[in-house]
Amino acid sequence: MDQWVTAASSLLALLLYYSTLDAGFVYDDRRAILSNPDVIGHTTIRALFENDFWGTPLSDSGSHGSYRPLCVATFRLNYAFSGFKPWSYHFFNIVLHSIATALVVTTAKRLMPQHCIRVGTAVAGLSFAAHPIHTEAVASVVGRADLVACNFFLLSFLLYIEHVRLRLERQKKQCRHVIKNNIIRYQLMSNDQNFRLSCHGLVQHIMMNVRRLLKVGRAGPLKMLNACEVGNGTVKLNKCQCDNSVSDDSGELLQWCTLAGTFLFATAATLSKEPAIMVVPLCIFYDFLKDTRQGEPYSKCRWRSICALSTGGFVLLYWRLRLAGAPSAFAAADNPASRDPSILTRFYTFSYLPVFNFLLLIYPFQLSFDWSMDSIPRITTLFDIRNIYSLIFYAVISKVTWIALSNEMIKQQERKEKYFKKQNNKIKHKWNYNSKQYNRRQDCERKTIIPHKENASFKRTICPCNGCKHTLTEEHTNVCRAINNNNTVMHQSTCVCPTTVGRSKKDNSQKNVYRSPQVAMLLFTAFMSLPFVPASNILFYVGFVVAERVLYIPSVGFCFLLGLGAGTLTKNWRRYEMRSRMFMSALLITLLAMSSATMRRNLDWRDEESLFRSAIHINPPKAYGNLGSVLITQGRLAEAEVAFEKALNYRPNMADVHYNLGILHQNQRRYGEAIKSFERAIYFRPSMALAYVNLGTSLMADGRLAEAASALRAGARADGLRVRDRREHDAARVSALVQLASLHSQRGHWHKALSAYKDALQILPDSNAPIVGWTRHNVLSMASKVHMQLHQWTQAEHSILSALSLAPNHVATHLALAQIVSRNVSRSMEAEVWYKKAVTLAPDDPTVRDQFGMFLRSQRRLLESAEQLVKAARLSPTNSARATTAARALRDARRCRSAERWYARAVELNPEDAEHHSNLGAILHLNGKYVAAASSYRRALQLQPNDQITITNLKRVRKLITNQKKK
Repeated sequence: MDQWVTAASSLLALLLYYSTLDAGFVYDDRRAILSNPDVIGHTTIRALFENDFWGTPLSDSGSHGSYRPLCVATFRLNYAFSGFKPWSYHFFNIVLHSIATALVVTTAKRLMPQHCIRVGTAVAGLSFAAHPIHTEAVASVVGRADLVACNFFLLSFLLYIEHVRLRLERQKKQCRHVIKNNIIRYQLMSNDQNFRLSCHGLVQHIMMNVRRLLKVGRAGPLKMLNACEVGNGTVKLNKCQCDNSVSDDSGELLQWCTLAGTFLFATAATLSKEPAIMVVPLCIFYDFLKDTRQGEPYSKCRWRSICALSTGGFVLLYWRLRLAGAPSAFAAADNPASRDPSILTRFYTFSYLPVFNFLLLIYPFQLSFDWSMDSIPRITTLFDIRNIYSLIFYAVISKVTWIALSNEMIKQQERKEKYFKKQNNKIKHKWNYNSKQYNRRQDCERKTIIPHKENASFKRTICPCNGCKHTLTEEHTNVCRAINNNNTVMHQSTCVCPTTVGRSKKDNSQKNVYRSPQVAMLLFTAFMSLPFVPASNILFYVGFVVAERVLYIPSVGFCFLLGLGAGTLTKNWRRYEMRSRMFMSALLITLLAMSSATMRRNLDWRDEESLFRSAIHINPPKAYGNLGSVLITQGRLAEAEVAFEKALNYRPNMADVHYNLGILHQNQRRYGEAIKSFERAIYFRPSMALAYVNLGTSLMADGRLAEAASALRAGARADGLRVRDRREHDAARVSALVQLASLHSQRGHWHKALSAYKDALQILPDSNAPIVGWTRHNVLSMASKVHMQLHQWTQAEHSILSALSLAPNHVATHLALAQIVSRNVSRSMEAEVWYKKAVTLAPDDPTVRDQFGMFLRSQRRLLESAEQLVKAARLSPTNSARATTAARALRDARRCRSAERWYARAVELNPEDAEHHSNLGAILHLNGKYVAAASSYRRALQLQPNDQITITNLKRVRKLITNQKKK
């Protein structure tokens, strides 16, 4: 049954999110994946542990501060196997959600009270699989951080559950120490007393061993060995029967391995997403609830585990805080309450946000991709009705928690009193030899020493063992029989047999106590609240108001509470069958509603337009602003302009929207409006370097070159201290400098252009890693052209060689270097080498053949030049200009017949070009085909009537034709 629940929950998770395989990259996916150098592979593996989630170095002042190298590593693996195919990224997310669902079911089985296991586990697993709050985490590729963190979180917690179980079993199963003590005592006694075995004792010994062998033979070969064996007067200690799986030493080793695994998985969860570090206090809280024994060994071992795990957790937290440094800055719009000057407003608002998140878990049918800005208005007054919601929420939580804690403390006190009372009774019974029990035991002993025939009535008269409560006819270990001299076990004797019956009863009672509904409710509440603490603005301010994917791990505790409630309400199924049926029907309807809401929400995450339209009623400025950008890419410019204007009506200070509106006007050649939009964007965000670049472009298009140069210089100097995307900002600065250099080049200011290129090279990294399109190789190539204009051939060659070292296989760089070298006649052989390298790199590129052919022509190697140009013409069979060039080269190489065919090919490709007909006439004229030449000349004159060269050639051909006829 348990396996079916796990399989059904995981299958439901797969089926509900199967439709997301057709979804694309949306919203944050573009920045985290498409433009992340750590994902694309432009950086080393080590850089994954040095950069933040978005690919920015943690040491950078503009770093987001989110450190999730394991999640980025999964993105990198996706890219290595499938590139930028979205379905593979979504498929991996679905698999992770399915595994997390299976782990939720497994954890629920371990934590649910006995009466809730069947119904509660199923409800917890199915509700976790179908809860709509998970859609953002699963359908959005960026949500993988929460998925990976949740899986490691649950694995860490499950390992700690196993650690506590092994620790308790080891404390309860100390039979090895008892056996050793009794062996030592027996050996000391055997030195003083001879071993005597009566006839009746011998028969009884044989019968007991035969019965024991028959029993263990049916149990299996692994249980054939006893705890201890006696032979040859010596006692040999074998594998302890009390531990059915491992020895005492290996059990302790396994116990510490599970604790180490707990910390390793906690570290992996933290490296996937930071809030997962809260699994450490959750495990400690579970340990206090689980292990409530009063014995000193139990308390000592519990505190040893807690101290070890706490130390590891503090080290991990210290390392994480030291690595990230100070909290990263975020825009005021991302979390408006954090920048509010009133402390009461911050207190009211941040007190209400956990309530709002809890309401999203209860009613997840109004969801949004973004809850920033004023989507949740700040609470500025005490009389806001939402304060009442907060008060009721915290009052109920406090009351229920207090009741559960009080009941648990009362039970612990009762167990403590019972424990000490039991110890006192043991002491009294040990020394009270005049008690009735002792007298009865003496009577029993007198009965058992009389040998009678063995029958059922006789067996019932035999007194049980004080230790294991077995009769003498039942099996005892050899040590037990030897210690008690194979006679009736006396009251003062010590039995060393495994007390399986008594122990199993004790374990079951203890198990039921620890799985009480009060303890389960406390643990599930901690499961829901502790992972949410880092996102609650209590410890520090975060860069969001509400984020649905942050609730992925806390929703585990919420689903556990749902399962606990369902199991409790259906506890007395047969007594209240009608009420239970009604409840289960309502539960099924709720599950169906959650599943349908999840499938519908998946459609919102299918593409960006659907996603942004779904949030218009919740966060209209953000939704309209992003929707306008999507509509621009689709060419729906009129709708995009309307969307931008609506966004600005809600929130006029949105720099991104002003910038995007400026881009729209710029594409429509409405440069005056574009300039105003870019200026507003710069006013609201002075560090927006990209706005300066486009402002300069619009000013240049409007003919205001001096203002354009000033704007581009300002963009190049824009401060990027707290920018969100450092790579985009640096790329914008490089673009501004390149645009400025181009502007200076147009105006003939070559030295200023060269200075701008040098400034751009200082911004770019030393490697050739691209910064959103710009590379060091590109800028060096452009700078070399400026050097060539200044006739600085040595500097031009140095610049090209530097570019070539960064991109050794770049064909255009080889051609540029060959052109520079070929200017020196003495280095013609070196130039030919560079041309041949370019041909080797791109043998099918006609441009390379063209330039190599022209170089050979300049060297008067006409036949080789013709061969290269003919190959270029064959590589572009539809290009009439290349056909004409090949024909001309063949004619110069005295291969007129081949030239005639290529001239004819040019005419065929472009019959409306008069020059082609004139060239064909000339080669026909040269080849002695005067009639055909005259026809070509006449066609050329039809297309270009006043061409004097063609008219002259036509007259000559006619004269030749006339002379030929006279002959």
